[in-house]
Amino acid sequence: MHPRWLVESAGMWGYHGAMFAESQQPFEVSAVHAYWSSNRLRFDAWNGLLREHLPRVQSPVRSRRDEAWSQLVGLIEEVLLSEPLTRITVAVAMRLETREIDGESCAIMHNVFCSHLAFRHRCLKLALEGLDLRMEWANRINRLRVYLEQWTDMLLGFFSDMATAQEYAHSMERVAEYATEYGYRRLGNDAPVIWSLFLAGNRHWLDQYQPSAIPFQSLSQEVSHAALGMVHPGWFDSLGLLPSRLANSISQRLQFIDQTIESLINDSWKDYSSIQTQDQNTSRF
Repeated sequence: MHPRWLVESAGMWGYHGAMFAESQQPFEVSAVHAYWSSNRLRFDAWNGLLREHLPRVQSPVRSRRDEAWSQLVGLIEEVLLSEPLTRITVAVAMRLETREIDGESCAIMHNVFCSHLAFRHRCLKLALEGLDLRMEWANRINRLRVYLEQWTDMLLGFFSDMATAQEYAHSMERVAEYATEYGYRRLGNDAPVIWSLFLAGNRHWLDQYQPSAIPFQSLSQEVSHAALGMVHPGWFDSLGLLPSRLANSISQRLQFIDQTIESLINDSWKDYSSIQTQDQNTSRF
């Protein structure tokens, strides 16, 4: 399974987080505790794998270092891929706490964020130290890091105010830019369509990236499920699914978006466009 679902869950949370942040509903308490406990289990698993392979990374034998790196690259990528969801959920919790709607959840989720941030720093330090060992792996990790930082700031700019984003953003300048161009209030009724396009573009980028197999997929799925459980149950039907009308709308929209992305890639959009270019050498924005 392609691990892009880790990032897509953050994208969906960012979109629903905009509505959640404006609602009068607190987080589901049991889901918040499930989110915390599932993250703790994953942190323990991450630490165990890192302790196991860290001595081998520092081995003078090249074959042992390469073997250790092949195991650790998947771990580092899982940490980076999981980070957007960690930052977005706590940012929404901060908004609810500021509005005095939920005064309990933010502290718990901030604790998860701090633990995740500490582990991220360890992983990036390890990648930097290993630059002379496997340059291509270090470059892959850095490329993924840069993209996910931009994606996270876009999500924060979509739904949060500047005060909320301050602690959880990578670049406040970037958050402000996205908020000006693509903020939830600014987009209005166009928000669902535009945000679906962003999600489709995100999916396409990750498909092109092809990250390594993540080592703790089941634990990460539990974290994502717990995060989804924090969304107010009124948004779901009696079976725990999105209401049928909304589900059909999302399905049709994603199908249309996939076709749009494909046409942009192979330039077949020109066959259907009412705008015809007069000069083949004219640049297109």
